[in-house]
Amino acid sequence: MELKPIPGDPFGRSFSCGTSVNNIYLIGPIGQINAEGAQEIFDGWVACNHCFTAYRTHSKTTTEQNRKNYGLRPFHDHLKECKAKQNKVVNNIQSSVSTASSSKTSTQPSISQFAYNKNQLNENLAAKLKDAELKFVVAGSHSFNTLENGGLLDLLQVGIEIGAKNGLINIKDSFYGRKTIRQEAINKFELFVSSIRSLLDEPVKRHCVAATCDLWTDDMVKRTYLDFTVFWTDDNYGLHHCLLRCKHFANETKTAINIWSEIEQIFKGFDLSFGDTPIVTDQGPNMVAAFKLTDEARFPCMAHRCNTTIETVWNRLDTKNTQFSTFNTAIKDIRKYVQQSGGIQENLEKTIKNTSVTRPWRSYFNVHDSLHTSYEQLLTILRHRNEQHRLYQIDPVLLGAIADLMKSFSLIFDSLEFANVPTFQNVVPSYYMMKNYVQPNKNDLFIIAELKVELLNSLEEKYAPSITELHWIASFLDPSFKNFSFIDDLEYLDKKKKTVHKGIHILATDLFDQSNSTFSSITQDTSTSADTPSSKRFKQDPFADFRQKTASPSSAVFPTKRAWTVELDRQIQIYENFQLDSDYNNNPLSFWKNQKDAINMLANIAKSLFVIPASSAESERHFSIAGQIVTEQRSLLDPDTIEALVVLKEAYINNMWPASVTSSKKIVTLD
Repeated sequence: MELKPIPGDPFGRSFSCGTSVNNIYLIGPIGQINAEGAQEIFDGWVACNHCFTAYRTHSKTTTEQNRKNYGLRPFHDHLKECKAKQNKVVNNIQSSVSTASSSKTSTQPSISQFAYNKNQLNENLAAKLKDAELKFVVAGSHSFNTLENGGLLDLLQVGIEIGAKNGLINIKDSFYGRKTIRQEAINKFELFVSSIRSLLDEPVKRHCVAATCDLWTDDMVKRTYLDFTVFWTDDNYGLHHCLLRCKHFANETKTAINIWSEIEQIFKGFDLSFGDTPIVTDQGPNMVAAFKLTDEARFPCMAHRCNTTIETVWNRLDTKNTQFSTFNTAIKDIRKYVQQSGGIQENLEKTIKNTSVTRPWRSYFNVHDSLHTSYEQLLTILRHRNEQHRLYQIDPVLLGAIADLMKSFSLIFDSLEFANVPTFQNVVPSYYMMKNYVQPNKNDLFIIAELKVELLNSLEEKYAPSITELHWIASFLDPSFKNFSFIDDLEYLDKKKKTVHKGIHILATDLFDQSNSTFSSITQDTSTSADTPSSKRFKQDPFADFRQKTASPSSAVFPTKRAWTVELDRQIQIYENFQLDSDYNNNPLSFWKNQKDAINMLANIAKSLFVIPASSAESERHFSIAGQIVTEQRSLLDPDTIEALVVLKEAYINNMWPASVTSSKKIVTLD
């Protein structure tokens, strides 16, 4: 059963799972132990043996021996999810760390885990447990969702195991306090660093490592941290990522030299290859200058370039169009009013969004869309308060048109922000798709028409110059984009393909010179028919119109560089003639995994190229985690502890929690 990432999910995750006769082993009856110690089965109920969620199958039998059947469709749908979770763990174990799995839960469940089996506790114990859970929520100001968090459940389960082994004990005699656990966090972080260093050895040798890097300053103590997130591909063409450091930036001045000095320490600490680790950053002037001091390849965050493109347009039109300026001011004022007033947000269909600090490019859609969706409800509320004048300067038709235009751009942002699937190949199609979005339409409102003109100009000024030849090569190596069908100019198309072919030869030569063993043996097998993925239209795929149906066979042993070049040309020709079928999941790494024997030169180039992310969004996400940790109540935490907590939180989310310090130094995947 294959797990398929589907575009549209911001973490690139979705599951394809069919039902089978094996589902019967995941079904169990529900019952209780009565006062006499006998087992009583509840008629008409079954439960999932994996998570114990209960489902009603039929009603009780009447005196006429009739009963109502409720069907098993909801239960089978649930089984798919549970089996998918199990498969995900197996996939993570096989493809990322190859260690033994544990039976822990790493994320909060989408449905409650506690719908079954409460009868194991008598009434008094059940009441005590509920009271203790409520005290936990109230005393620590925790959310109710915390009660279903895997970390808390792990803690309680360990407590139960200790009690089962040692009998009734006083928790104060055994429970560890803040000082011990703070040190445990530091120890665990050091173990994680050691484990990741070993895990990256092979990808570094194969030139299959990239990174994102960014600076963040907390709002409480005003400390600055350097986020360094690494991406790598494995031998099975799986893409992985993890946060290496959230390093306290001790230098008060964030000069280019100081920034590079910190990055250089991270490189040395993890044995990363200098000159061979592409890094994606934003356009901060000091960050850009830092990479001019070295030979490291730096790529701009294309999500930030999108934001710069749109921000430039908004500022230009706001300056020259009074109506648009008045409209924007009214939007800001109503957002501020709603945020500061009580009794409004909770009565709206969609709460009025604020601007995003870490990912500002999303604000243009989120703000206008939320206000447009809730406009009528907001107007009604304001009328009751005699405040309806606050909406007089906001044209609902213009508001809806802007929300619709920005919704298209929002899909582009998704395609650039994924962390679990390749995104580098989406940069070039994004440019052409955004140009399509802003083509004039005779039915456009005047301001929308002006917006489109400015957007088209800004795309040429701000976005297009950041596109590199490697972005073009990546698009070519995505089989659904390789024909460059988004280019209308045939002369330019021919020129671009020649440039891409030349670039592939340069990359192949570099790989040949650096690691001859990688391609030392190229086996010919003309009878091999490779599995050929294909071009399928996926829901919310912004590039569906660009993807081409395109696909296969083999190679020979060529020991010399000249023969190597001939073979590379042959493989390029084979690849260009590939025909894709309807099973392609828009993940080029899955395609090249299937073709790694047939056209292995291109497959190796693809594996080293698709590891590069299109944006630094993953670093931005880590800042959100850090912001949740550095609160007013925890502002006295030292920088080392903050780093340990942020890195370990990301490791926990990514199923890479390090094993116990007392056990072998491995990373374990969680259930």
